[in-house]
Amino acid sequence: MQIRNQSANLHNYMIKFSDQDLVSQYVTTGEAYYFAHLYTRHRQRVYQKCLSYTGNPDDAEDFMQDIFLQLTKKIYSYRGEAKFTTWLYTVTVNYCINQLRKQQQSQIMNRTYQYDLTQMTDWSNPSDEIYFQAFEQVLTQLPQRQRDLLLTKYSEGVQIKDIASQQDISASAVKMRIKRAREYARTLYHKALADKEY
Repeated sequence: MQIRNQSANLHNYMIKFSDQDLVSQYVTTGEAYYFAHLYTRHRQRVYQKCLSYTGNPDDAEDFMQDIFLQLTKKIYSYRGEAKFTTWLYTVTVNYCINQLRKQQQSQIMNRTYQYDLTQMTDWSNPSDEIYFQAFEQVLTQLPQRQRDLLLTKYSEGVQIKDIASQQDISASAVKMRIKRAREYARTLYHKALADKEY
């Protein structure tokens, strides 16, 4: 009974902590209950974001657990320059995108291998492979921040005003960043194509 009361008192005490306070306390002391409170506070929103990517509750649960496991180490890189929720959102989206890309690449490779086994012919259209490789090169070379911004806008269809709210910046700043990211992605793409022509 006494342990339960202590736990309840600790929980009530921690509710008053901001996310930044909890992060700071966890990083400083290494005490697991600070991180556990962050987990309790944010697990549902991370799960929902994972679910929006996977469409499968079991996969979303696995993704969410992995994200928080990685967060026990990654949290030391959080500098408090943005809201914790903004930072956590970025970590979550990056993880989901990377996992789905790995799965997709694996599926594509498997389908390609199966197809090649049945065809056993030379390339019918080598230029298709060139464009595919150029696009893949853009994804790997584009800075993570710009890649995340473009994927948030165009893959998820998030509105400019919502991105601005998530990142704590103005809508005009978001538009400018999207414009720069698109221009840089276009430059990388044309350069990748030019390199492959030689």
